[in-house]
Amino acid sequence: MSLQDYQTRIDRIQKGIGKAFADSPFMFNIPGKSIALKIDPYYYVAFEPSFTESLSKFSVMLKKNVRDTLVRTGNLVSDHDTRNPLIKIKLKWGDRTYSLSACFVEAEFIDQALKMYGGVVGDIGISEMQILSSERERLEKLFGERTLLQNVAFTD
Repeated sequence: MSLQDYQTRIDRIQKGIGKAFADSPFMFNIPGKSIALKIDPYYYVAFEPSFTESLSKFSVMLKKNVRDTLVRTGNLVSDHDTRNPLIKIKLKWGDRTYSLSACFVEAEFIDQALKMYGGVVGDIGISEMQILSSERERLEKLFGERTLLQNVAFTD
């Protein structure tokens, strides 16, 4: 598959995200309702399998093609050896802790989709939900040489 095919897929996914957001702005950044939350300036944490299923629906693409495209284009953080983007992490919102299956998405990918196709003018703020600090070391291994999550993403 050529790079052009991946660019076409990325455009389709971003258009789908933007249109869906315009119809339902609750899909991002609202703990308990959203498929993904912006946890620092560089990344969203996306909840699986609902994130991939939603993007598949929005872009009218197979789920495996959505995930493959996002991993191969570097928009999903994935294990260097296996290219697996999924990880179970503990997050905190208020005084409750949740253990969820998630993946990390480049914020620029989602933010660009929302600005280009979803009518968002400014920047999307950081969510109230944070990752437990005890997860930091595991996540640093997953991120490898990529920009690491910023301190604002973590809480005790």
